[in-house]
Amino acid sequence: MGIVRRTMILMFMIGVVMITGCGNHSIIENNQPALESTPVREEIVVWHTYSEKETQVFENILIPLFEEEYPLIKIIPVRQSYNAQLKSAIISRASANKPPDIIRMDVVWVPSFAKLDLLYPVSEFEDFDHIKHQFYEEPLQSNFYNGNYYGVPLNTNTKVSIYNRELLEASGYDQPPETMDEFKNLIKKDQYVIGVSGLTTWETLHYFTGFGGSVTDPANTRATGYLDSKKSVDAVNQLLTLYQSGKLSPGLLEGNANTWQGVIDGNYFVIDEGPWFYSVNHPEDIELINELTVAHPFPISDGTRAPLGGENLVISKATKHKESAWEFLKWMTKVEQQTYLAQTGLIPANRLVELSGFFDAFPYYQTYLDSLDDVLLRPTVSQWLNIDAIYEEYLTLILTEKISVEEGLQRAAIEIDQILEDEKGR
Repeated sequence: MGIVRRTMILMFMIGVVMITGCGNHSIIENNQPALESTPVREEIVVWHTYSEKETQVFENILIPLFEEEYPLIKIIPVRQSYNAQLKSAIISRASANKPPDIIRMDVVWVPSFAKLDLLYPVSEFEDFDHIKHQFYEEPLQSNFYNGNYYGVPLNTNTKVSIYNRELLEASGYDQPPETMDEFKNLIKKDQYVIGVSGLTTWETLHYFTGFGGSVTDPANTRATGYLDSKKSVDAVNQLLTLYQSGKLSPGLLEGNANTWQGVIDGNYFVIDEGPWFYSVNHPEDIELINELTVAHPFPISDGTRAPLGGENLVISKATKHKESAWEFLKWMTKVEQQTYLAQTGLIPANRLVELSGFFDAFPYYQTYLDSLDDVLLRPTVSQWLNIDAIYEEYLTLILTEKISVEEGLQRAAIEIDQILEDEKGR
């Protein structure tokens, strides 16, 4: 190899070493910050059943406000119809670890989803105890199942008595009856008809319990000895007497009682209904309704009035965004957000929301708020809807005189006990 060639190879090798050395030096002492990865924006799918007016507030006002405050969380709302197909769809998708991440759910659905192990117990979040004081007690308890809370109350409701004003004044009463005993005495005195739209527990349980009946023991472990007790038999006999004497809506068994128009026209002395009796109407129609009717808390008996209704927010156990979903739940139950939804006619579950300014626009609010501390919480058992169906079936058989009161309640109690026996395994 010639001298020139050897010299060129040596110079090449020295150059490589120098370049490598300079490269290592720049890596070690480069003071420029390393490139950071772009934060990933989480997407939270929320299924809801809001009405059109409620959806406008939820999707066009609240969600943009949340995403402004939490820019790394994107909320994808999906409006659904409230029906049995919705429940099946939620079960199917949650079982397959698919969205939604959050569901706005009827209060009576929560135990059944918790039993199926499809909901995340929100009471396991460290700050849950810090927020639960803000809710009305019974709406909060509707989320409690087997030692855990599986959601937070979002909006609440119950039923109040709505009297025909002219008939109430003609009865000689200055104001509607406060207790069930006063109510029964008033109905007995005159040939007044109570507007009842059906025989489900939502439609009649408050009459049944108000007359002294009970479906289960306080712990919701058995119906025998309670649903078929002497007090319950007497309560159903009172309902049967009212029906036979024409003091319950003649069309209640056919589902055409037409209670809303009936109380306005004076065909019914009183009905009981949720706040949608008012909220679905235009303001001028509400004004006319208030002229023709009088709203008052359902007559109290043994500390309770009418059943609790409403919706809770729950987190699917299948979600991959548990912490972000929890942030959204907490955010939705804050005073400001609840106040926005109150403008649609929904009753906030947060007791700290100041609603006095809404009474002019929503004059019925006060009556429902006055009822919330005495609502009747339907048993938080996973198969409550099946119990409800048994209750309705046998009450129908009794009112149509196809079975005696005693036999009907005994058979219903046995069937419900079979359901509650399964519940004990939880």
